[in-house]
Amino acid sequence: MILTSLCDYYEVMVRKGLASPEGYTPNIRRNYLVCLNRDGTIDEILYQGRPKAENPKQIEFPMDTFPARSQKSGIEANIVEHRPLYLFGLNCDKGEFSPNDRTDKAKKSHAAFVEASEAFFEGMTSPLCVAFLGFVRRWKCEEETQNPHLMAIAKDYDKSTYSFCLTGRPTKLLQYEPEVKQKWDRVYAERKSDKDEILSVCPVYGELLPTAGLHDKIKGIKGGQASGCVLICFNNPSENSYGKEQSYNSGVSEKAMKKYTEALNYLLREPKHHSYLGNMTLVWFAIDKKDGKDEEKCNDFFRYFVMGNVEEKTAENVEGNLKGTVDAIAQGKKSDFSYYDDVDENISFYLFGLVPNSSRVAVKFAYCNTFGSLRNNLKKYHEEFAVGNSNAAPALWRIEKELVSPKAKNEEVPPDFTERMLQSILNGNAFPYQIMNTVIRRIKTDSDEENKHYIKMNDTRIGLLKACLNRNYKEDVKMSLDLQNKNPAYLCGRLFAVLEKIQQDASGSSLNRTIKDAYFASAAATPAIVFARLMKLSGNHLSKLSDGSQVFYNKLIGGIIDELSAFPKTLSQEAQGLFIIGYYHQNKELYTKKEKTEEM
Repeated sequence: MILTSLCDYYEVMVRKGLASPEGYTPNIRRNYLVCLNRDGTIDEILYQGRPKAENPKQIEFPMDTFPARSQKSGIEANIVEHRPLYLFGLNCDKGEFSPNDRTDKAKKSHAAFVEASEAFFEGMTSPLCVAFLGFVRRWKCEEETQNPHLMAIAKDYDKSTYSFCLTGRPTKLLQYEPEVKQKWDRVYAERKSDKDEILSVCPVYGELLPTAGLHDKIKGIKGGQASGCVLICFNNPSENSYGKEQSYNSGVSEKAMKKYTEALNYLLREPKHHSYLGNMTLVWFAIDKKDGKDEEKCNDFFRYFVMGNVEEKTAENVEGNLKGTVDAIAQGKKSDFSYYDDVDENISFYLFGLVPNSSRVAVKFAYCNTFGSLRNNLKKYHEEFAVGNSNAAPALWRIEKELVSPKAKNEEVPPDFTERMLQSILNGNAFPYQIMNTVIRRIKTDSDEENKHYIKMNDTRIGLLKACLNRNYKEDVKMSLDLQNKNPAYLCGRLFAVLEKIQQDASGSSLNRTIKDAYFASAAATPAIVFARLMKLSGNHLSKLSDGSQVFYNKLIGGIIDELSAFPKTLSQEAQGLFIIGYYHQNKELYTKKEKTEEM
């Protein structure tokens, strides 16, 4: 399913003009442009990055297409090289250049580049090709350790890519020279015809096709090797079968391999198609087999309503109502799905979770569904999460943050927590039960700080509890205070909020430590034991209030206790969740009324 969908998305890229022709690489960003004099000497090296208009902190680089690159491990030069170690044969360490290293990799790489370039460019007559061949022959690594052009870009040297042009002609690049293209097309065709092909039935196309022995590398996986990882490979003899070695075991054809690798590399370059969740890289895309007009809407839908990438909104990918929706979600006030009512529900939507495994890519999960199902499940999730004045669920990164203590610098959520949470959201299944347990533990053990009053409880933690209770336990927890909820745990939580408010009012809100700090965790677990003491303390606090306040609070307490036949001896995890929500709802109601009274 993964390979087939990526090959299908390659056809979408072709339709949009994003795919490269056979024999050429996908686009590679160009950091620097090496401007050559006609004799092959370097005139200047120009930086190619420029700030994006909508976000000056982000840098946009031109993208270039090169003749197909080698995917073999070890030293092997490409035709029209772009890697600095091959081009210049120099290592850079703390601003100092040297051709020497422990394995002589720099020297060997440059020697391979010189040999391949001389063989390919020999006999070409265009001024740029002649100048480039002159550069290849004139450049001596040992003599260029103080080259002023390289010294000026030392901090970016290792991690940058380079293209060549003649000075004064920055738009005429070496790889686009007609002579280069004509010769490369001929060389590539000869290589294909000389290659010993192994034919297999391709699992993607179901046809007898030449099988890919090595698969192109995938770049952009969080935590993966900088040189790239492979999705399909077989390295051990125990993995061989029927006399086939390496990736010939998979049966994936060269045709399918080129398509799926180019599509996946493109998705990993485009911010609107990928994001990160812990150590996992998420990649998503939509395929509209009719006219493709709603594909971008579908991609933005997932990005905004699940990942919360609101900082990336631009005039190009956010329009009209969608921009208003994104702004509202950012403020946690609104989740309006009506903008997507006209999107075809049968559009296919795909999501993959990828993690690195040494030099390979491991697929944690793969999701495929119609946009209609995705939209309905996300709408249901936002409705279940709604609490207080907000009917929008936060981004997953925010939820993940609330599952750990704010004081624990190195604490992380177990990787399967948010992964399973994501799958529950997408499929409409039950949330992982450990998540609710974790939220309850965090609420019971974390403490508010003087200037941060929403560490212990906030809309995100309470919304997560509400969603888990409604979905997993079939409860009917409302967004705000529910006077019709007669559940004993919910009532106990409400009562605790009232008793805390009485204590605060009696002290003039000057307490550093309230009954919530001292008794909340135990009251949520064993109400019968704790509330006997709390009710006695409350009597002392009430006596310090005005007659009007005493009447108000006594009536409120009486109304809650009348619905309780007795305080429960113990509360289950589910009931503790209801206790916490009852407290939160009542607390919000009490302080909201106070604010309204003060305003009047």
